[in-house]
Amino acid sequence: MSDPRVAVGIINYGDYRHLSACLDSVKRQTLPPERIILLDNQSRVDEVRRIGRAYPEVQILSMQNNLGYSGGANRIIREANGNEDILLLNPDVVLDQRHLEELVRAMQSNPGAGAAGGKLLLGDSQVADGSRGDAPQILDTTGHLAFRTRRIIDRGHGERDEGQYDRPEEIFSICGAAVLYRRSMLEDVRVEGECFDVDFFAYKEDVDICWRAQLLGWTALYHPAATAHHLRGWKRGDNRRRVPWLRKYHSFKNHSLMMIKNELPALLRRDFLPILRLGTFAMAYISLMEPALWKSVLDLKRYWPRARHKRGIIMARRRTSADRMGRWFV
Repeated sequence: MSDPRVAVGIINYGDYRHLSACLDSVKRQTLPPERIILLDNQSRVDEVRRIGRAYPEVQILSMQNNLGYSGGANRIIREANGNEDILLLNPDVVLDQRHLEELVRAMQSNPGAGAAGGKLLLGDSQVADGSRGDAPQILDTTGHLAFRTRRIIDRGHGERDEGQYDRPEEIFSICGAAVLYRRSMLEDVRVEGECFDVDFFAYKEDVDICWRAQLLGWTALYHPAATAHHLRGWKRGDNRRRVPWLRKYHSFKNHSLMMIKNELPALLRRDFLPILRLGTFAMAYISLMEPALWKSVLDLKRYWPRARHKRGIIMARRRTSADRMGRWFV
């Protein structure tokens, strides 16, 4: 394996509880990154000072405002200019020691891959330090699975890890909690200077960038030898009552923006009825159960012109056929 120039970027927003475990796991990597960049949204001065003292090797970008995941990722990508690969992390991810080395090895063996991700396990109290112990291992994500309805889910989420996802393979997209991006892919998918769409702010921006990359001819790799624990809390069991409202707002809005930008007419015609069924169900659900989410529908009027403009740029550069894209929607 050639000696890569890899940067690790962590996008934080108030999660100082898990940050030390995340940073420690990055420092323990068998393939040490050339740079570690922490972008701290809406920074707290006391916490930034503490982190700076404990981890002097970490470059801290202290943001007065909250740039979200998209804006934070774009800033890290600009800051890490010159690095071949960039591993983006959530602060509640604890990497196993060989995680980065395994992903870099997979990327180098597949020159057409623009993104690579590993097997993420749900962290619990008994494995919060990243150790496996004797407890059953529960999967968080093995990449994203896309349906003909255009519903996107984390593949394997909530399942016991019994080796059912131990085969390396191409996949539609990779969860942004821990994903390695190739620099040349990031440069290729830029739309008017943005790698990640800042209109998304947060949530589903990881699906959007991989969907766009697929349209431009890149692939995404799932490499199960790269393991990590994701210590997220609200998603366990997919209980919607525990999901923050802002997350639901952005997810609903961003799903529509993603389709406006990336959907192919031939596939829209093929899957029109499943898409219509899901859309009708979603509208009925928010009307009856969460009417406040109508704000995400009404706000689309503000984002629509920019999304249409970006679509024109993406489609003018598309290099992948509808048939090849259609294989992802099952």
